[in-house]
Amino acid sequence: MASACAGMVSAASLSARQVNGVRARQPVRAPVRAAFAVKADAAAVAAQKIRIRLKSFEVKHMAAACDKIIEAAKATEASISGPVPLPTKRRIYCVLRSPHVNKDSREHFETRTHHRLIDVHQPTAQTIDALMGLELPAGVEIEVKL
Repeated sequence: MASACAGMVSAASLSARQVNGVRARQPVRAPVRAAFAVKADAAAVAAQKIRIRLKSFEVKHMAAACDKIIEAAKATEASISGPVPLPTKRRIYCVLRSPHVNKDSREHFETRTHHRLIDVHQPTAQTIDALMGLELPAGVEIEVKL
């Protein structure tokens, strides 16, 4: 038994010893105050800008949604940059006109996805509440990043 236990290394002595030529790692501990300071700085930076991305197949619905967002943000005295038009994605589908014959006869259909970007700078709590309470047109996808 003594010979079996002689090769074993206790967990407490791992930090100071080497096992089979490999130096054991010591856990790195950050000060508690520094972790809270980093989170507070991140929250302060995040509160300075809200980025809103809109996607839609219809330009009219997109324009209506942009107008509502801008009105709500300006009513709470937040500064806005946008709407910035981003590149439109075109998805083209090629379909045979008949199921069995005339392979050379095809139809092309496309969907266009329009994108807009709106940045709300220096938002307040009222700005966030106003943006959350908006009724936007159906068919507009919204992605909000703080």
